[in-house]
Amino acid sequence: YDYVMRHVDYADWAAHVCALFARFDHQPRQCVDLACGTGSTLFELHRLGLRVSGVDGSAAMLEVARQRLARTGVEIALHQRDLRQLAGLGPFDTALCLYDSFNYLLVPEDLDCALGEISSILLPGNFFIFDVCTEKNSLRHFRDVRDEERGPGFSYRRHSFYDREERLQFNRFHIRFDGQETELEECHVQRIYPVDEIIARIEASPLALRGSFDGFTFARGSEGSDRIHFVLQRPR
Repeated sequence: YDYVMRHVDYADWAAHVCALFARFDHQPRQCVDLACGTGSTLFELHRLGLRVSGVDGSAAMLEVARQRLARTGVEIALHQRDLRQLAGLGPFDTALCLYDSFNYLLVPEDLDCALGEISSILLPGNFFIFDVCTEKNSLRHFRDVRDEERGPGFSYRRHSFYDREERLQFNRFHIRFDGQETELEECHVQRIYPVDEIIARIEASPLALRGSFDGFTFARGSEGSDRIHFVLQRPR
């Protein structure tokens, strides 16, 4: 996973999140990174001086994060939880869910559940930031793309395609590890929600929408954006 995602500038992501904090005059004291994966953003947030915890649904991803933490001597609490089942965590004054992890919530009811759960672990008056990919992003970059590559100890073929009728984005991998005859298949599926639907779900949630921003800017996000960052606040 980390090899395939090596093009991502996690330091830039962390810096943009901190810029959003500053825009809303928010100074995080205890931040949780939801869907933290192998911890790349966690490390960058830690380097910027934030107190962070990580949450992910995948035990395997968290194990990689723990190994990385052990090598560096950094102490960060990690928890295995689904976005829809966060009871008992926190409370936190800041929550993040980055790199289109919310697109993996495949039905609107999952969005509702996740927003409710996230609100429950936030202290009143504090902030949650998440981002989503838009249909424009799928049509521009993932309509029907095939690639293959060799990494350290493995090779893979990938087919990315977008089902416009169902608004589902697929990334299907065929992976072969060196010395093994069996080819593994893994498919990542994301729901590409209309922006208006996401906003309607936010407005029906316990959280208040404070802003929606195009990509890594402070311009207003729209269907013309490739990615939108949403800033939400739990009312006092």
